[in-house]
Amino acid sequence: MVFKRGSTTGKGTFAGQSMLGKVIGTVLAPVVLGGVSGLLLGASAPAYWVVQVAAAIGGFFGGFEHHGWRPGLIRGVAGGLLYGAALLAVRALTGWTDTIDLGSVPGLLVVITALAGAVAGALGGVMRARR
Repeated sequence: MVFKRGSTTGKGTFAGQSMLGKVIGTVLAPVVLGGVSGLLLGASAPAYWVVQVAAAIGGFFGGFEHHGWRPGLIRGVAGGLLYGAALLAVRALTGWTDTIDLGSVPGLLVVITALAGAVAGALGGVMRARR
């Protein structure tokens, strides 16, 4: 099968993935990365920030699997919510002292990660559409 430029069902797109691939990329990857961030939050500030950058890059490439900013944005919001929730869950389970100040309302981190995921995913979707 030949796919035209800008195809929404070709190799490297969300629609072209198996169900397992979709679950891994959409659910498992953000949760695992968020859990790692939750551990690093209590262990190493520099490593925590490295994972934050990796998560943002992952959000962009997650959005890049979609054609257009809207589906990329939706994917980014979902990934950001899962990432932030996993981070806070692991943080709560460990009970370690944070190496980064999350402010007086740490729960807002989930909103921040969802917004960051939305931006990264939308940018990825735009880049896919222009490709």
